[in-house]
Amino acid sequence: MNPVQLALRVLRGDSRSRLSAVLTALGVAVGTALVVLLSSLPNAVDARGERSQWQYAEHAAPTGTSLSSADFVRGEQITRLDVSGDPRVPADAPRLPAPGQVLLSPRLAELTRTLPPGDLADRFPGEVVGTIGPEYLRYPEQLVAVVAHPPGALEATAADHEGGWAAAQAGTQDFLLKFLAWVGIALLAAPSLVLVASASRLTAARRERRLAALRLAGATPGQVVATVAAETAFAAVAGTAAGLLLGWPLRMLVMHVPWGGGTWLASDFTPSSATVLGVAAGIPALVVLAAVLGLRRVVRAPVGAAMEHSKKAPKVWRLLAIAAAAAFFVVGLAFAQKTGNIAVLLASLVVIVLSASVAGPWLTAVLGTLFSKLWRRPSTLLAGRRLRNDPKAAYRSASGVVLAVFVGSMALTLLPGFESQAGGGRSFKDSVLYMNVPDAQAAEQQRLITEQLARAGTDATVATAGRVVVKTPEDSYSGLVIGCAEAAEVSRMAVGACTGPPSVRADPALNLQASELRVVPTGGYGVSNGQEGGVPVPPGTPVRPLGGQDPDLIDSVLVDPSLVPGVLTTGETTVAVAPRGDADREEVRTAMALAAPGSLVQSRELVLAEEQTVLGDLRRITAIGLVIASVLAGCSAAITAASSVVDRRRTFGALIAAGTPRRVLARALRTEAALPALVATLGAGAGGVGVGYGLLSLFEIDGALSPWMFAPVALGVLVAVLAASASGPMLRRGASEPFADE
Repeated sequence: MNPVQLALRVLRGDSRSRLSAVLTALGVAVGTALVVLLSSLPNAVDARGERSQWQYAEHAAPTGTSLSSADFVRGEQITRLDVSGDPRVPADAPRLPAPGQVLLSPRLAELTRTLPPGDLADRFPGEVVGTIGPEYLRYPEQLVAVVAHPPGALEATAADHEGGWAAAQAGTQDFLLKFLAWVGIALLAAPSLVLVASASRLTAARRERRLAALRLAGATPGQVVATVAAETAFAAVAGTAAGLLLGWPLRMLVMHVPWGGGTWLASDFTPSSATVLGVAAGIPALVVLAAVLGLRRVVRAPVGAAMEHSKKAPKVWRLLAIAAAAAFFVVGLAFAQKTGNIAVLLASLVVIVLSASVAGPWLTAVLGTLFSKLWRRPSTLLAGRRLRNDPKAAYRSASGVVLAVFVGSMALTLLPGFESQAGGGRSFKDSVLYMNVPDAQAAEQQRLITEQLARAGTDATVATAGRVVVKTPEDSYSGLVIGCAEAAEVSRMAVGACTGPPSVRADPALNLQASELRVVPTGGYGVSNGQEGGVPVPPGTPVRPLGGQDPDLIDSVLVDPSLVPGVLTTGETTVAVAPRGDADREEVRTAMALAAPGSLVQSRELVLAEEQTVLGDLRRITAIGLVIASVLAGCSAAITAASSVVDRRRTFGALIAAGTPRRVLARALRTEAALPALVATLGAGAGGVGVGYGLLSLFEIDGALSPWMFAPVALGVLVAVLAASASGPMLRRGASEPFADE
C-alpha cells in the first residue's frame, strides 16, 4: 500500500483525523484568502495611480498648456485639469474636449445639477459634452473636471502656477496604504499560519502514536514522512483552492472599504498570476513542511514517541532570539531612515514575530515551574505540571493571542502619534478661502475676485497678505504684511483694537524690538527669494501684543504695509477672502476659480478636513486589522484548547477514574491557557509599543504614552480565557466515551 492509499484509509476510518483535516483545510483557506488579499493591496494602489496619472499632467509650451489643480465643494476635493491648445497629456487619458467644452466625472456632473449654479457649475465655463468613465478615475466617486480654454488663455496663469498639490497628496496616501499593506502581510500572515498549525495539530498526539507504531512495525522513515505528507497535502491543497475561490467574494466586500476619500473598483484587487501561482504552490508546501518537521521524534525515537516520554525542557538561550530580533529591527529602522527602503524593516518585523515563538516556550516552562512550587490548589498544580512538562504545546494556545496583542499594541501606539500631527494650516480663519500669487499679480487678482463677487451679488472681504520673513540679529519668524483691519477679518490672530499709528504685532514672548527688525520677502515659509537684506522696520515703530495666540501661530508676526513700502515686489502674496456667512462660501470659491483658472484655492478648514480623512482611514484600517488578528487568535486558541483535551484523553481518563471532579480539570484547562497568555501578552504589549515608537521615528513623529496602548493585553487575556472554554465540551464528550481505544 503506497502512502497516498494509507493516508486515504486513515481519513476514511478515523473520524478525528477527518475533523483535523477539515479544520486544517478551513485554516488554510482563511490564511490563503488573507494573504492573497493583502498581497493584492499594493497592486490595487498602483492601479489607482495608473488610472489617474493623466489628471496631474502639467505642461506649458507654445503648442498647448495643461494645469492641474485641486478645488473643493462641500468639503470634497475636486481634481481639475485646465487645458488650452494641444497640450501633451498621457496616452491613456480620456479624449480632451474642444475649447469651450467641459468633461465631468459622473458624481461631479450630478452635483452640478443638484447644487445652485453659483456654488459649483459656474466654475466650469463651457458646455458639458460628456462624462469621464470609471477607467479614468482613482475611485468611482472621484470628482474630476476637464475644462478646455481657447489657445493662449492659460499662458499667464501657467507662468506662476502652484501645481502638484493634488498629486503630492495622492502620492502620500498611496505610500501610506502600501506601507500598511506590507506591514499587514508581515504581521497578519503569522496569525494565519498559527491558525493553520493549530488545526493541523488537533490530533497530533494520536497521529504520532500511529506513526510510531508503523515505524516499530518496520516502516522506513521515508514511508512515514510520505504518509504524513500525503495526509496533510489533501487538506492543504483543498484549503488553498478554497481560499483562492474565497478571495473573489472577499474582494467584493473589500472594494467598499473607503480609502483616501473613495472606494475601489473590483478589478483593483485582482491578484497577479505570479501571486496566484506563488500562493497555490507555496502555502501547501509550507503546511506539508511544517507537518513533516514535526515528525523528528517519531523518526529518531519511535519507542519514546509511542510511550509518550517527556519532552526535553527548552533552554534559556531561547531568550537570545528576542535580543537578536530587537537588534535586527534597529538595523532595519536605521536602513529605512537612511535609504527609504523598507524591505529590511519589514523583514525585521517578521523576525520579531518569530522570536516570540522561540522564546515563548521557555517562559511558559519557567511559569509552570514557579506555579508548581508555590501553589497548592489541585487545578493550579495540574496546570503548572502541564506548563512545565510540555511548554511548547502549552504556549501554542497563547501564540496566536500574543501575535494579536503585539499587532494591537503597535497599532494603538502608531495611531495617537499620527493623530498628534493633526492641526496646523495657515494663520487664516477656518472659513477663509485663499490662494497664493506672485506679489506683482496680487492687486490684479484682488480686483478680479472683487469684480466676480460683485457680479454674483456676494458680499465678502478680499484682503492681500504678503508672505515675508521677519528677521532679528538672532532669529527669524514667519510674517504677513497686512493691515490691522484686514488681519482682524481674515486671520486667527487676536490683533486687538486697530487704533494708533502703524505697528508690528507679535506674541509678547518673542520680545521683539522694532529697531532690530528687517522684513524679507519670501516664496514660502522661511525660504528667502534672494533679497537677504530686506527692508528695515523704522525705529520707534510700536510693537503691539497679539493676545490669546493659537499655539501654532506663536512665532508669527504681523507687519503693517505702510512700514515696509516696496518689500512686496519679488515674493509671494496670499489673496484671502472672508465670506460673510457659511452660505456664501461656495459662491466665493466659484468667484476665485473664475478669476484665476487652474489656481489652488485653499482653506485651513479643508486642510484639517483632509487630515481627518487620513486619520479616519487609519482608524478604519486599524480596527479591521485588530478584528482580523483577534478572530484568528481566538480561533487558533480555541482549536488548540480542544486539541489539548483530545491529545490527553489517556491522562484525563486516568484522573477521572481516580476520582478527580470534571470541574477541577476544566479549571486546570482554563488556568493553563490563561497563565501563559497573561505573561506573554504583557511582553507582547511592551514589544508592540516599542516597535510602534520606532516606526513613528521613521515619520519623525514623537509618540505619547496612552493607557489604550495596553488595552490589547487585557483583551488578549480575555480572548485566551474565552477560547479555553472550548475545552469544556471536549472534556465532557471525552469523559463519556470509552477509553479502551486509547
